[in-house]
Amino acid sequence: MPAAPIGSVSFRDPENAAFCHEGVWYRIAGPVSTQALTVLLTAPLVGQLISDGSLVEFAPAPAETASEVLRAYAATSGREPQLGSSVFAVATTPLITYPWEWPNSLLEAAAKLTLTLRLRLLEIGLDLKDASALNVQFVGMNPVFIDIGSIEIWRPNPSWNAARQFIEHFINPLAVGAGQSVTAADAWELSRHRGLKSDAARQLLPKGKRRSLSLRLLQATTRPVASNAPSETKFAERAERNKDLALKATMGLTRKLLKQVARLHGAAHSTTWVDYGSREHYGTEDLLRKSDFAADFVSAASGRGDLVLDVGGNDGFTAAHLVRNAGANVIVLDADAGALDVLYSGISNTTDLAGRVTPILGDITNLFPASGLLDNEYSPFTARVQPTAITCQAVLHHIVITQGTPMGFAVEALARFGSPVQIEFANEDDAKVKMLLSQIPNWQGAYSTEVLLAALNARFANVEVVGTTSPTRIVVNAWDQLDPR
Repeated sequence: MPAAPIGSVSFRDPENAAFCHEGVWYRIAGPVSTQALTVLLTAPLVGQLISDGSLVEFAPAPAETASEVLRAYAATSGREPQLGSSVFAVATTPLITYPWEWPNSLLEAAAKLTLTLRLRLLEIGLDLKDASALNVQFVGMNPVFIDIGSIEIWRPNPSWNAARQFIEHFINPLAVGAGQSVTAADAWELSRHRGLKSDAARQLLPKGKRRSLSLRLLQATTRPVASNAPSETKFAERAERNKDLALKATMGLTRKLLKQVARLHGAAHSTTWVDYGSREHYGTEDLLRKSDFAADFVSAASGRGDLVLDVGGNDGFTAAHLVRNAGANVIVLDADAGALDVLYSGISNTTDLAGRVTPILGDITNLFPASGLLDNEYSPFTARVQPTAITCQAVLHHIVITQGTPMGFAVEALARFGSPVQIEFANEDDAKVKMLLSQIPNWQGAYSTEVLLAALNARFANVEVVGTTSPTRIVVNAWDQLDPR
C-alpha cells in the first residue's frame, strides 16, 4: 500500500507523530510520550493552558478508534508505531501558517509562548524536548502551542537541550530582523526554512545588535564544538544529585531567554507603506465608505465572513471594520512588513479583534509554494488558506503597473481561491495611477476600468459595479466563478 501524503502525517520525531485519519487529527504517542501527556492530562495546569488558548485541546481517543488509527498509520505512514503507543485526538487551529510568513511580531509572540509554556510545564515536572517555531500556530494574533508530542518528562538538567534550536528558530531571526530593512521572515527564507545558524546571523545583524554581549554569549553556545555537548549528558550526574538546583538553573535560563526576546523587540520597519495609516489621499467619508462597502459585501451572503482574505490590508483598518460590522475572521495579506508590525501593535491588545485578525507576509502574485520533502512537507498557501471571500482595496494598480502583471493574470491570482471577490479599483485618471505611470518610461500595459471588467467577466458569472470611494475609484463585486477552461 502506498505511503500517506506527507501533509497528513509528521515524521521528524520517531517517538510520536501527528496523523490525519478520515479528516481528524490524532497524536500517536510512544510509551515515553504517553507518560508525559498522561501527567499533563491529570494536572490542573492542562485546563488552564487550554482555556487561556496557550495549548491546543487534546484527549485520549476511544479504544476502538485508537486501534483503527494505529492500523491506518502502520499501513500508510512509512513507519510502524512503537509497541505500547497511545492515540490522542487533537483539536485543530483554523489556519496553518509558517514562520517565514510571519511578521516579526508574530515570531516574537510565538517565542514568548514557547518559553512561558516551558516555565509552566517545569513546575509540574514536565519539559519541552524541542523548541521549533513550527510548534506554534495562531488563532488571530493569539499564539497556540500545537505540538503536544514535544512535551516530555523533565530529566534533571541545569540547561535545556532545546536551547540551540530556540536560538536558531527565534533569537537569531528576531535579532537579524531588528534592523530597519531585513525581517525575521527574510532570515527564515535565507535559512531555507530550517532556522538561522548563529554564524550566518552574526554576518547579518544590524550594528546595534552586533555589540550585544548577551546575544553574543547565547550564540556562542550553539557552535558545534565538543564543549557544547548536550547539557543533559554533561551535567547528568550532578543534576541528578541536586534536582532542585538543576531545576532552578534551567528555569533561570528560560527567563534569560525571555529577556533576550524582549530586548529584540524593535520599532516597525521603515518600509514603503508603514505610514499608510494616514491615508491622506482619502477623505474621512471616503475612507468609511470604503470599509462599509467591504462589510456590506461580506454580509451579503451566509458564510462569507468565515475567513476573509484582505489582500493588501496594510494596518488592518478594513479588517477591524469587517470584524466589528460583519462578524468576520480576517487574514490581512500584505508584502509590507512594516505595515503588518503597525497592525499588530494596534490590534493585538484589543480583545474583540486580536483573536480574529491574522497578519501574514505575502504577495498575492507570488505566494508560498509547496516545499520540503517531496514538495509535500509544507503545503502551498493556496491549499492552507481557503477564504470564503476576498477583498482587494487599492492594490491592482500596484500589481498591474508597478509589477508589470497583465490584468487578466492579476484577476486570476484572486480568482484561483474560488471565492467571491470585491475590488476597489483606481482608474486611469487617479492621481496615484498617473504617478506610477510617470515613473515607468514607455509603459505599454493595458490598464483601465474596461480592461478590469472584461477580465472579471471572463472569470465570474456575476460582476457588478456597486459604487465609488472617490471620484476616481470604483468598487466592483464579482461572484459565482466560471469554469476557467
